[in-house]
Amino acid sequence: MYNTILVPIDILEDDLTDKMLPHVEALAKIDNPKIHFLTVIPNVEMFFGVEYASLPVSLRESGERIELALAALQDLLKGISVPARQYTLHAVIGSAKNEILSYAKEINADLILMGSHRPDAATFLLGSTAAGIVRHAKTSVMVVR
Repeated sequence: MYNTILVPIDILEDDLTDKMLPHVEALAKIDNPKIHFLTVIPNVEMFFGVEYASLPVSLRESGERIELALAALQDLLKGISVPARQYTLHAVIGSAKNEILSYAKEINADLILMGSHRPDAATFLLGSTAAGIVRHAKTSVMVVR
């Protein structure tokens, strides 16, 4: 059914991850797809502007931030019942929507499986990452709530 599945995970949203993992585990049993877990770290510069220079070096160095994100992602997935040979972990820095769509194209994903909160006034007015992915993805998207 699916050969390559992209699973974007917000490492700060444990509840969404918990809801999504049973779906990942079920899909992993069908045709043994390659699963790519991806976490996107926002650009710190975007939030801090000129104050960026005053941040601790550990927050400014992207390599360390990526390593920390990968460790957090690995911790979130430690109980998953998918063989380690079947999945990979990735972390990037940038805009969540853009990075997810770019990575889906890069790996030629058959499916993007992601969690989303129920819409509220803020996401209705501003849009959510999941809504942006659904609107712009060139492949199937499954949104878990």
